[in-house]
Amino acid sequence: MSITAALAASRSGLSVAGTRGAITSENIANAGRADYVRRSASLDAPSVGGGVAVSAIRRDVNGALQARERDDVAAAAYHRTLGDGIALYTDRLAGSGSGHALPARIADLQADLDLLSGSPGDTSAQRAVLSSAETLARDIREAANAASEAKANARSAVSSDIAQANKLLDQIATANLRIGETEVGSAQRATAEDARDAAIDRLSEIVDLDVSPRADGTLDLRVGGGAALVEGTEAHHLTFEDGTGTLSAGEARIDITPERSSSRGISSGSLAANVTLTTRKLPDMSAELDSLAEGLVTLFEKAEKTPAARGEGLFVYDPPEDNDGPDELASNLAVNERVRTDGDNELWRLRDGVNASTRGSTSDPTQILAYAEALEEQSFDDSGTSVRLSDYAATIVADHNVAATEARDRAAGHAASAAAIATQRSTTEGVNVDTELQELLSIEQSYAANAQVISALTRMMDTLLDAV
Repeated sequence: MSITAALAASRSGLSVAGTRGAITSENIANAGRADYVRRSASLDAPSVGGGVAVSAIRRDVNGALQARERDDVAAAAYHRTLGDGIALYTDRLAGSGSGHALPARIADLQADLDLLSGSPGDTSAQRAVLSSAETLARDIREAANAASEAKANARSAVSSDIAQANKLLDQIATANLRIGETEVGSAQRATAEDARDAAIDRLSEIVDLDVSPRADGTLDLRVGGGAALVEGTEAHHLTFEDGTGTLSAGEARIDITPERSSSRGISSGSLAANVTLTTRKLPDMSAELDSLAEGLVTLFEKAEKTPAARGEGLFVYDPPEDNDGPDELASNLAVNERVRTDGDNELWRLRDGVNASTRGSTSDPTQILAYAEALEEQSFDDSGTSVRLSDYAATIVADHNVAATEARDRAAGHAASAAAIATQRSTTEGVNVDTELQELLSIEQSYAANAQVISALTRMMDTLLDAV
């Protein structure tokens, strides 16, 4: 090797050492950043005997772990949001073992009716029945209102999720533009790729994603069902239509509504959960409460000795509904004002019938027994089954509480899996300061060795020049 070639090789070694030192220093400086991926230098020999050069700055990304973590993050967000949304309602509904649960309220009314049947003229027993009836109506009403509030919260969260998602989609498309304009393997591209990956990580909490890299370093994003969210530098914004409950992507309004067979939609993430809560889960639960209220009103109307028109039994809709089927009836349920203390306060009607024209015998339990028997009848019909009202109430409470509990349990499982994968990613992609310090020592040694070679070559050149 000639002196000139040796000098060039050593100078290239110094240049590489300087670049490696800068990369390592940057790694150490960003060791605490969760969205920073460790950099390393890819080396190349431009020509035989020409020394070495840094061909690219490489990000140590594990794509498989990255995809798995995003899937688990989306699943955890979906189930957590679903469970928390249902719990806003079920916390008011109360657990199946609680004395405040609807089956317990129905049992209280049944017990007070049984006591009153033994002493039909006892005003204190009549007041106990009235209190139990009003408590039952109030709890059904408050549960229905809680379901409505939970639905309103979920609808608000849909708007928040969409706004955040659209902002992140714009950031990802902008990052794609910067990446396409920067040199492959440059520090600027690595920084832009960090920013893009961080935005995708945050977006994966909102919707489930499939990432497709392009040859130029940009990428496409699609939801799990296949609809495009980002294509190169173009972002397809999300919209939601209240009237149809449709979630759409892009100007073409591609249907991505979760749990809709005709859509190319999302199935995970907080947005999928909030849309499901808004359009299906909470409305279905509210409908079951309405059916319970409808059954309660109908049973007591049929139990009246004096035939009662709709809305003239012990339990009524306040204000009364004009339609013939359940429609937010639970939120309007009340005890007939004829017997309420804030109404006509005619407690004797609990003994003689709400629609009785005159007072009856104080010892006649006929009407009271009819009320009690109504609660025992296998006549409440919902979804093709005939059950007691209390059994249907127990099913509602159990099913709705189980839905919240199961969702939260699944969220915990996916969150644990995501945390485990994040730890693996931290090991492979993150910065280990001790390792980087060792790298700095190696770089220092390399720099010193190349400097010594240059120093020796300089002395050799001086000697040759002196000899001329």
